[in-house]
Amino acid sequence: QRQQWLREAVSEALSGSGSIRAQLQRCLRVLAGPCPGEAAPERGLGDTGSHEGALEELAELCESLDCANEFCSLGGLEVALSLLGHRWPPLRAGAARLLGCCAQNLPEAQGRALALGALPALLGLLRGDPEPRVAPAALFALSCLVRAQPQGLQELEALGGLEVLGGALQSPHPPLRARAAFLLHCLLKEHPRLK
Repeated sequence: QRQQWLREAVSEALSGSGSIRAQLQRCLRVLAGPCPGEAAPERGLGDTGSHEGALEELAELCESLDCANEFCSLGGLEVALSLLGHRWPPLRAGAARLLGCCAQNLPEAQGRALALGALPALLGLLRGDPEPRVAPAALFALSCLVRAQPQGLQELEALGGLEVLGGALQSPHPPLRARAAFLLHCLLKEHPRLK
């Protein structure tokens, strides 16, 4: 009975990982395809629904470290980074959230995202994106890239990121102020020299 149970458990686990990979690949195919909002700007934000849904699904899947690893191996970080500069705000916000979900607690993803230039892109969104939903998502991703990550913190300092975080404390949007205060608190606690 125990051997039978073990065979079934292993079979289920293996089939489950395959279905997760298939889900990740399906979402990446959606994101690789043209976004209708790009082809016809007069139609408005509703045209980005399939892309927004794919980003949301990927972010939920990548809360799991195994899924985040698989996502990175499929080239997902590159896809997420390419969407940080998208013309539609919901896609910029969704890409930033996805990037944060992948990077949190996963040093390999953090290093890869930093090497691909994620910090300058995120700081750009945090500095001046006109859409209120984008900056908090960018700050979440930024936090996931620099907390407990010496290379990320060094790059953040070099890019003037601490000043950008200080500026976020002046934001009229409470969620952004709260996230900036939390990140600054964590950084100062981990690295007293920053005071």
